[in-house]
Amino acid sequence: MIDADTMHPQLAECLNRNDCFGVVSHMRPDGDAIGSTLALALALKSLGKRVYVWNADPMPARYAFLEGAELMQPLPESLPADMQVLVCLDCGAWKRLGEFAEQLLAAVPFKVNIDHHATNERYGNINIIEPDTAATGFVLFRLFTRLGIAISPAMANALYVAISTDTGSFQYASATAEVMRAVGSLIECGVDVQEVNRRLYQEQSPTALRVQAEVLSNMQSLLGGRVVYYAMPLATKQAMRLGLEDTKDMVDIIRVMQGSLVALIFEEMEGGVVRVSLRSKHPRISVADIAQQFGGGGHTMAAGIRMRGVFAESCKKVLAAACRAVESA
Repeated sequence: MIDADTMHPQLAECLNRNDCFGVVSHMRPDGDAIGSTLALALALKSLGKRVYVWNADPMPARYAFLEGAELMQPLPESLPADMQVLVCLDCGAWKRLGEFAEQLLAAVPFKVNIDHHATNERYGNINIIEPDTAATGFVLFRLFTRLGIAISPAMANALYVAISTDTGSFQYASATAEVMRAVGSLIECGVDVQEVNRRLYQEQSPTALRVQAEVLSNMQSLLGGRVVYYAMPLATKQAMRLGLEDTKDMVDIIRVMQGSLVALIFEEMEGGVVRVSLRSKHPRISVADIAQQFGGGGHTMAAGIRMRGVFAESCKKVLAAACRAVESA
């Protein structure tokens, strides 16, 4: 039995009243999505709950070392009959679950939405949104603490991955003193910092290195280097035989360029979809504002877009918006 939490009494009641939960996050899950998903799934199992863990896309190999990774399964053809509550993590918009997922999961009678994106659309019956905090994993850490849920070493590792990856390995302004105290608590709960960091940051596949070479060789800049970008057409992806995971972190390759303020990666997807990753290095330049102009969202310093259109034209439109944002700042 969870003690009633004065800050989130509805969530405490939900946990006590129901026995079967589904846990999902956005398609193309990053470290925060994966870490949060596994930490919550393990927490629910520790409370004696039945748990289904799904994602529209496979578990990225980078995070497969985490205990509980085997829990994450592809979406089923139909909802399990015993499904009572769906918990959506780190997912600011219902559509980001994926086209099939949003249709399948719409039938779940009760939804809990836990996130840290200011642009969250608050689609849940319970919405726990802490805008511009470090990570959804940090939101969960605070919830577990308030609800009296013990954090096992496996949960601690998952939460550490969530927070570390979403703060740029604690390089961003979101790595506040409160966040670092939370990380200290997680280490006390059993995180093997050296091993986890080795897995996260010191191992890359040969394919990932080839992607880096491609991006660095063909990146371009505007406004005297204040805007840097790289565009990967579908033909390039096919020629390099790149999979979904291989193109995930390309924006981190170019955002370190000296003098840059905004970095963008454009990726042409199947079916006329264009994926854009945006990063800002200046607090007065909000890439979330840029992304929202094209149906995307995120944070001031990190955001994303999925849009339909001709690849070259889509790149041109978003780049023009980024240049306007830089010039106005």
